[in-house]
Amino acid sequence: MTQIKVNGGRIFSSVLTFVIAFALLFTGALTAQETTGGIIGIVTDPSGAAIPNAKVEATSPALVGGISSTTDASGNYILPQLPAGLYSVSVSATGFAAIKKNDTPVVLGKRTRLDFRMEVGTVAESVVVSADAIIVDTTSAASSTSVDKTFFDILPRGRNFDSLIAIAPGARPEPKGGGYQIDGASGSENVFFLDGMDVTNIQTGTLNRQNQIPFEFVKEVQIKSGGLEAQYGGAIGGVVNAVWRSGSNDWHGQAGYFFESNALNAGPNSTLRLNPTSRAPEYFRDGKDSYQLINPAVQIGGPILSDKLWIFAGFMPEWRKRERTVRFLSGQTGTYKQTERQDFFGGKIDYALSQKIRLSSTYMYNPNRLNGLLPTYQGNDAFSNPWADRGNRSPSVNYTWRGDYLATARLLFSVYGGYNYRNFKDYGIPRGAFFLYQTATATARDTAGNLITVPANVAGAAGNFTPNNRQTVLDEFTRNNVNADMSYTFKGHTFKAGWQMNRLANRANAGTWPDGYFRIGWGQARTSAVGANLPVRRGNFGYYIDRQFATAGDVASFNHALFFQDTWRVNRRLTLNLGIRTEQEYVPSFRTDSGIASKAIKFPFSDKFAPRIGVAYDLTGQGRTKIYGSFGLFYDLMKYELPRGSFGGDKWVDYVYTLDDPDITKIRPGNTPGRLIESVDWRIPSNAPDNNTIDPNLKPMRSRLFDFGFEHSMNAGLVASARFSHRTLDRTIEDVGTLTPQGEVYYIANPGFGLVANPKTWEPGVPPTPKAVRDYNALELRLDKRYSRRLQFSASYTFSRLSGNYGGLASSDENGRTSPNVNRYFDLPFMSYDERGQEVLGRLATDRPHTFKFFGGYTLESKLGATTIAPYWAAFSGTPLTSEVAVFGVPIFAYGRGDLGRTPIYSNLDLNIYHDFNAKWKEGHRIRVELAAFNLFNSGTPINKNVGLIHPDDGNIEFDDHALFFKGFNSRTLMTQQQLRVSPYYQWDNGYQSPRRLRLQFTYFF
Repeated sequence: MTQIKVNGGRIFSSVLTFVIAFALLFTGALTAQETTGGIIGIVTDPSGAAIPNAKVEATSPALVGGISSTTDASGNYILPQLPAGLYSVSVSATGFAAIKKNDTPVVLGKRTRLDFRMEVGTVAESVVVSADAIIVDTTSAASSTSVDKTFFDILPRGRNFDSLIAIAPGARPEPKGGGYQIDGASGSENVFFLDGMDVTNIQTGTLNRQNQIPFEFVKEVQIKSGGLEAQYGGAIGGVVNAVWRSGSNDWHGQAGYFFESNALNAGPNSTLRLNPTSRAPEYFRDGKDSYQLINPAVQIGGPILSDKLWIFAGFMPEWRKRERTVRFLSGQTGTYKQTERQDFFGGKIDYALSQKIRLSSTYMYNPNRLNGLLPTYQGNDAFSNPWADRGNRSPSVNYTWRGDYLATARLLFSVYGGYNYRNFKDYGIPRGAFFLYQTATATARDTAGNLITVPANVAGAAGNFTPNNRQTVLDEFTRNNVNADMSYTFKGHTFKAGWQMNRLANRANAGTWPDGYFRIGWGQARTSAVGANLPVRRGNFGYYIDRQFATAGDVASFNHALFFQDTWRVNRRLTLNLGIRTEQEYVPSFRTDSGIASKAIKFPFSDKFAPRIGVAYDLTGQGRTKIYGSFGLFYDLMKYELPRGSFGGDKWVDYVYTLDDPDITKIRPGNTPGRLIESVDWRIPSNAPDNNTIDPNLKPMRSRLFDFGFEHSMNAGLVASARFSHRTLDRTIEDVGTLTPQGEVYYIANPGFGLVANPKTWEPGVPPTPKAVRDYNALELRLDKRYSRRLQFSASYTFSRLSGNYGGLASSDENGRTSPNVNRYFDLPFMSYDERGQEVLGRLATDRPHTFKFFGGYTLESKLGATTIAPYWAAFSGTPLTSEVAVFGVPIFAYGRGDLGRTPIYSNLDLNIYHDFNAKWKEGHRIRVELAAFNLFNSGTPINKNVGLIHPDDGNIEFDDHALFFKGFNSRTLMTQQQLRVSPYYQWDNGYQSPRRLRLQFTYFF
């Protein structure tokens, strides 16, 4: 039996009870997420026989206190729950010379194998050697990439941790994918964590700007893409976790200064447009903004109590300033300034409370403020807009806590949690009612036909009478979760079981006119919007509309999950990862009046049943080579974009009154004089009892994954690997548009299933909605080298195919629109078919068959210090280009997917060069001067083309009968017959690689 002991002082177990009770009462936690790794191995004598009851101890600057264990009867040991870092591991046993191995690496989510062969001798004798740790985890079938601080510190990178996601072979930033695409999944299908706290955007599924924390706070970044254990949920794509830095037993810190300027950067790319006068296509060269980024950075960490209590803290404000001069099409010229401040202030505390209890907590305050808006260089904005007065604020805060209790040698309890808050609100927008005149006062007539006389202060032409002051008053998102799990080791099994609770909330009053929006119909009579016979249609001066328009509500949802995982080491070579996960989820309704249920969608545990199966086999028995395979089902945790738009969040009600008094200044919210003519609700929720369009058999979005891989440690620092991955989408949830005699009706459904697969739902001759299809197949080859002999690198090649008719929750067919579950894929039935009436299937818009990536760094030593040169080179296939033809107001792929070929091959080189000077006045102190170049050669590869076939000033193809579309047609012929011109910039380039950018950095390390 393996025994484990955590070094430190003693404390009563009641303290743990208090900590857990307090945490559960006042805070929440998160979806399970790794923040640690482990070390495993076997201890043998010179003959290879196992040594039982040997004592194994580990220490590290990353671990407050220390940890120890004893070997079991087979000589095996395990050191669990270790923060990532380098460890010194020692072994002692009666009758043998003690042995110690230094610089043993531990990475997130993996078990480092470290075996010991002991020589006969006395305990007083000791041998210290360099670690021969094997970084192939032969007990796991998971696929992940971990990047520690020693590597990412040398790389050319953005200021924020998420720029490291691209190191994973199947991951890359895709503008058309709505963010980072991981193994074919769109940018709205990943889950992001900060030290275990889920910070994924609740509405869009992406990563907010405020939570893209700087590298100075980060110790390691992990990207998990395959073979996820049962503790992971909510990710159809990848799981990205950034682990905070901690203090240590020595005080260390750094102070830095980062600087960017337009003087260092290349000029902007041209913009494709139609000339405002001639309507001929042209490339408009935008001017170059005056731009500065100033980013001071200070961090410090160390012990409050050695081996007991550590602290780390940092503060990094970012100031961005832009200045732009614009000549407007109306003839005026103006110069405008914009300033942005993004703060990052936070820290972490680690506390070894006792021999069995460890506690930790993090805090991050990260608000964003923007002052001033900028008009476009093309000058087609309104000169009168108060650009300098506008802006917005986004308060944001995160905190986490964690407690681990080692109850016995084999039993570990963990509770951990956190809280995430973000708000968004406009400022600088004038208050007061917004009045819009539908007709001019000078031509308005009363009921007798006489010209109306109105007070001079309200006389005006048609259009905005007062400035349009639409604004967001607040848009507040919060996330609370609780996670509690238990791990138990018994013989060859490591069991882990847990419960997770996820509370999401949104309080909003966005996109509204807080002091009222009134449309004045001077001298007009109201015509009913719903065809009703109105007994009263106007007052003596006409009528007016009190338009109540907003995204508003205050909702929350609770989601629960249960999981069980068994890591079963069947024998020395074979390990099975067997898990099961089930979830209970509901989606809230923003409206609950008129009998509308508060829970619009409910998925019981039986609907989200997710088995996870993995097999890992050590080919040689030496822990250096493994083959593995895994299978799993993965469900999405629904975002709030759908309920905001379809379940009562978006509100638009028009109350129409007679205008009996020309003094419209008397009209305001709560005081609407005149007789009510009619009221029209333009946003009937999809879950309204009398008009419920949610498929009663709706099922959650689900994907399935098969992975097969090979991994071989060529030596202690060099690993070669290969992986084949197959991901297929079983189903998704979207709003599906159907056509009825009364107009369009949108169902919340699984395309290709249930209600929308029933032919009776559709008009005669119109086929049912096809199934959403997305298949991803990829072969990855990879070579990773840990730092040694002044060299470190990660190189990969991926051969893949991404095909189907559905790009994902972020729409690649709409240039990366992030509107999960309400994109346009299935808005009308025509959108799934070509001009032959055939279903459109093919390579999706972010398909890149070949991708090469190389990250690396080489250090040159000299008497003047150390110079490091670190390139990041990427070369990708281009993406498919597809013609779009407008039919019935929506784009269709008339000629199938990819008819225009692909964009050119994309190639980019970033380079980081820095030099470290050793400080002569203080040992261990150094100064770093650094230059980072992004797109070093200023490559301007086109990344998109204009694919619209019909002239933007013309209409779209129409049919007398919807069913005629599906019988086949010729787009060009119908365009000629209906006098629709070909767009003059059809197939013209309209997007390019970002221009070269340079960043200077100066840092003092102490």
